[in-house]
Amino acid sequence: MALTALALTITALTGCSGDTAPRAATVTVGEDLEFQVDVADTPQQQSEGLSGRQDLPAGTGLLIPFESGKEREVWMAGMEIPIDIAWIADGRVVQISTLDPCTENRQSLCPRWKSPGAVDALLEVPAGALKGITPGTPVSIREEQQ
Repeated sequence: MALTALALTITALTGCSGDTAPRAATVTVGEDLEFQVDVADTPQQQSEGLSGRQDLPAGTGLLIPFESGKEREVWMAGMEIPIDIAWIADGRVVQISTLDPCTENRQSLCPRWKSPGAVDALLEVPAGALKGITPGTPVSIREEQQ
């Protein structure tokens, strides 16, 4: 899944930083809502999220997969645009949240959002793109060939 520099910082991350380019994927929410996304696999990619982006074109986003399902926390430090987040567990939407940008670069100065429970992935897309999506909606991920 391929979306560069996504503006959410995930606190429940461990491990070393990585400078590898994100993978690309197509994420389908429900039957036909598709997003071409970058996949943030490394702690560094997950921490940077979409920060620094001036815009996020329709139909694009960032997928942040986690190795295990647990509660997560995000913040929007360095973000200039609002985004929708689909909190995902076991291939289904748990909740949709719209996050306002926080142009402060220090995470301690920005609001934080907590997942509604254990999640194993986050999908970050332009604000409003997930309007009408409800909990329980299926999410499928198709890796792009490189």
